[in-house]
Amino acid sequence: MVVLASWVWALAACFSAAMAKISNNSTPYPPLWEDSPKQLSDYRMEGGKHIINPWVFTDRMGMYRILLNETSMYFARYGPENEQNLLWGLPLQFGWQYQTGRLADPSEMIGNGTEPEESLYVSVNSWWADVNYYLSVLPFLAAVDSGIMELSPNQITILPPPKDQMRFCYDVSGCQSAFPETMERWRDFFQYMQLPSSDFDGLLEKLWYAHALSLEYPINAFVDRYDLYSDQEANFEKNWPIAVYYLGAAHLPTTLNRAHSFQRGLPPQVLDDTSIAPFIPDFTPLQNKVLVTLNLLGDIDRLSGALSLTLWENLMSTKFARELFLQAFEMFLELSPKDLKSFVNCEQLPLATSN
Repeated sequence: MVVLASWVWALAACFSAAMAKISNNSTPYPPLWEDSPKQLSDYRMEGGKHIINPWVFTDRMGMYRILLNETSMYFARYGPENEQNLLWGLPLQFGWQYQTGRLADPSEMIGNGTEPEESLYVSVNSWWADVNYYLSVLPFLAAVDSGIMELSPNQITILPPPKDQMRFCYDVSGCQSAFPETMERWRDFFQYMQLPSSDFDGLLEKLWYAHALSLEYPINAFVDRYDLYSDQEANFEKNWPIAVYYLGAAHLPTTLNRAHSFQRGLPPQVLDDTSIAPFIPDFTPLQNKVLVTLNLLGDIDRLSGALSLTLWENLMSTKFARELFLQAFEMFLELSPKDLKSFVNCEQLPLATSN
């Protein structure tokens, strides 16, 4: 068990180092952030209701922008300019999906989505878009239900996709009925946020709990989408939630700059059948290493029957262990390119030998 624990910690360390890749994109904000609604009045009105179409990129991004604006006061004590708001990880991930072509219809994709920004269309055939729906619409509706936005749920209409409408929920009552625990956990996060006694660690714990629950339904409900992708992209999709669970167990802070940094080593385009890591020629060596690490993590998780994740969660159950992991994570971010390459190649694994 000690050996397995050390190996899992070392693997997470390798993954963390890989995520420290410096991006050519210097701005930490997601694409079209300023073009997305920043308040409900920016959406069109119909019958006295704000109409939100989550199948349009800027409409869905607008829900995130409104959440960031409405919760900024509660994170002001942790840092200026809302940078310490833990909700930043959600729009940044959604923006990465858009930039890399992962929100497009995979059955209509030309090449591997190198020019995704030509359309704001978010396809219901996209595995990424479907999973993200539960990390955008549900938190938004839970925030409304928590009272944090001082808005009645009856003032909002969420539009359905052109097909598979029964796989989604569209209002507070419908989402509460279909996903009671997930909605409760998001509501708990927003309600706790408003308490004078709330603290950063408590917010992190509640955020990741709600995040993990939000993945349970969509990653099982949309397995049919895998057939629309190459085997390499489908495998990446299967491994992605596993990686999220590991990072979530460590309560990784999803503040603006950190979240921006965490995702810089991710694949810059949709994988095709020739995208065999670590030999993808138009990926950086570090992006290749990220995919190799994710493949290993996914294989170990499945072969162990999720035992490795359970062990990792146990290791991360104390604040001391999480702080140790995060300190190591910050160290990786500050490594020189030469040292970083050594860590990415897993030539040095101090965390693995310390146990």
